[in-house]
Amino acid sequence: MSRSNTEIDAAARVPSWISEASALLAKDIRAELRTKTAVSAVGVFSFASLLLVALATETLKEVRTVSMLRLPDIVTLTALEAQMRPAWDSPSKMGLLWVLLCFAAFAGLSHSFVHEEETGTVTALRLSMSAGAVYTGKLVFNLIVTLAVAIAITPVYMLITGMRLGSPFVFISVMFSGCLGLAGTATIVAALAAKARGTGALFGAIGLPLLVVFLILLINAANALYTVDAPLLRLTKDVGGLFSFGVLIIALSALTFPFVWEE
Repeated sequence: MSRSNTEIDAAARVPSWISEASALLAKDIRAELRTKTAVSAVGVFSFASLLLVALATETLKEVRTVSMLRLPDIVTLTALEAQMRPAWDSPSKMGLLWVLLCFAAFAGLSHSFVHEEETGTVTALRLSMSAGAVYTGKLVFNLIVTLAVAIAITPVYMLITGMRLGSPFVFISVMFSGCLGLAGTATIVAALAAKARGTGALFGAIGLPLLVVFLILLINAANALYTVDAPLLRLTKDVGGLFSFGVLIIALSALTFPFVWEE
């Protein structure tokens, strides 16, 4: 029995859609390798940020603090030493790491759609590719850049601050989920800023509300990562919540991007 025309058309559109997204991704990678716009912006910001963190936290790593609420009524030296904790713990260090990654990624990804508007290639993309293919190509490119930045910065940051690894599987899950959410947020915000003929300042202003939610979920995941013998349910809830944020942002962006792109 032969397939209906609808099924044949759907089967023909899928490879075309994938090839269009792949072609746009290859174009962006070639342009980046030629101009190094994103790499330069991210590299300069990352180097300056890491240098500043190294200088500012030289003594902070050795500072210890104690919660007054946990002390017994009669305070002894032994009880005081037992309650001492690092003033700058690993969840706080991871929070600062992701603040650096957010600023670095936004500095490098803010021109992903603005460049198309400035060079006039946006019209050619509208005529030759579907909106879904354009969004996918830009999203994958931004995800690659974000992952590359995270892979380059994180080991150096851990050496500078002494941030612990924790469970390797959970750590990788948190880092990948964070990169996914950050890339998804940066992609749709860049499209909105470009459509409004915006600048980097507008890019940050639009993305700030999403980044607040993102960082809250990230801190929850970091606390779960560095909790000793954390229950599986908590790890699933907190790390899964961070991953779900990225998936939700990408799903909503995919639904709204055609209206932004064709406007």
